[in-house]
Amino acid sequence: MVRTVLGDVEEIGVTYAHEHLFMTGDWPVRNEPDYRLDSLDAAVAEVAAGRRLGLSAVVEMTPLGFGRSPSLMKALAERTGLHVIAVTGFHKSTYYSDAHWLHHYAPDEIAELLVAEIELGMDEYGLVGPLVKRSSARAGAIKVATSYHSFGRGVERLIGAVAAAALRTGVPVVTHCDKGTMGHELLDALAGHGVEGERVVLGHIDHNLDAGYLASLAERGAYLAFDRPGRIKYGPDSDVITLVADLAGRGLGDRLLFGTDLARRSYWPALGGGPGLTYLLERFVPRLEAAGLGDVAKAALTANPRAAFALRPPR
Repeated sequence: MVRTVLGDVEEIGVTYAHEHLFMTGDWPVRNEPDYRLDSLDAAVAEVAAGRRLGLSAVVEMTPLGFGRSPSLMKALAERTGLHVIAVTGFHKSTYYSDAHWLHHYAPDEIAELLVAEIELGMDEYGLVGPLVKRSSARAGAIKVATSYHSFGRGVERLIGAVAAAALRTGVPVVTHCDKGTMGHELLDALAGHGVEGERVVLGHIDHNLDAGYLASLAERGAYLAFDRPGRIKYGPDSDVITLVADLAGRGLGDRLLFGTDLARRSYWPALGGGPGLTYLLERFVPRLEAAGLGDVAKAALTANPRAAFALRPPR
């Protein structure tokens, strides 16, 4: 079973492993209007375009403190039929003020908060306190983020809490690997708390085009979430296609996941931007198919995410 905001389901179909559909608050780093995603109608239009191409599910990676909205995710799922897998957990610790509880609570206290979001329902206020408005929508994964070539303030302590909650609930750990760094360090830290590599999704990892490095992560069982396609400012799609071919040639195609990480208004055609949710299926996948990688693409969008986000027995 996979936990979505409308309940646990057995099949999720074509899945984007890293998306942002709603960020309704002020972005912690700077007041950047481009990061405000608060229109249900715009999200419905974006998702409907993707649905027409076969999109069935997304992992909504907006964590605590970034305007995550369980109620909007539920409404979107109900209006479009999209399976939405939400996350609890955190972005980079430097994005949270010194007064935020994540810098002060004990790991076991943080773990209890995360477990409640997964088992009871997410807080509509993102656990900013003091009140909790519990939604019926439950989180299906836990996010943790590292900084560029470092864990960042207090993250090693957070990893202990994330791991404890993941083991108790059976959900996977999803990560932000800044610029594709800290993959092995994250896997080592999580393994130290009992979370196996196959229960970890390494996000943004294709920002590091070192195929040997990525292969070494996949060989530990970790899933590699590629989210660069379409965002050409980070480099051409051809780089990612070459990387997919290399990893598939090493027999690691079953470790790949795809997404688009469209976390800005300027990425959404419904709001006057691009490339939009259709890009991956309409433009990127056909290029993989033309390169003889059609079966790899299909697995990365269906079988692999189904395995990566499946609930496991609690420990």
